[in-house]
Amino acid sequence: MKVSRKRKGNADIPTASTGDIAFLMIIFFMATTKFDVKEGIKLVLPKAAEENSEQTQSLTLTEKEMTRMQIQADGTIVINKEAPRRFENNDLEALIKAKQEMNPKMLFKVITDREAKYSDMVNVLDRLKAQKAENISLSTN
Repeated sequence: MKVSRKRKGNADIPTASTGDIAFLMIIFFMATTKFDVKEGIKLVLPKAAEENSEQTQSLTLTEKEMTRMQIQADGTIVINKEAPRRFENNDLEALIKAKQEMNPKMLFKVITDREAKYSDMVNVLDRLKAQKAENISLSTN
């Protein structure tokens, strides 16, 4: 006598809701992810002068008209031709205020070494902004 065996059905995973689950996961991760937005330095820059205009001619400014602040790679600051030293925020603000009292239209030239920390330059610019300095020139070495 011949005994018939029952055939087992193939195991099957339902995939009908896979697309829905993937879509819900995308929405969940988009809603819970915190995007870190980096804010730059807010400065209002003047329009560029034309090449042949009078503004592009080189000027020689004295210490009464311009204060040169050079930020070294180690974080020290050279004011004009003085020896480099570290400034506390209060000391730097007092120096800026004294320079502005000497000349209200004082030009502050901030020169940053390429190896200096970005935070050192931002700190100097914050001190200038706190003292309401309007004439600022930025450059790097």
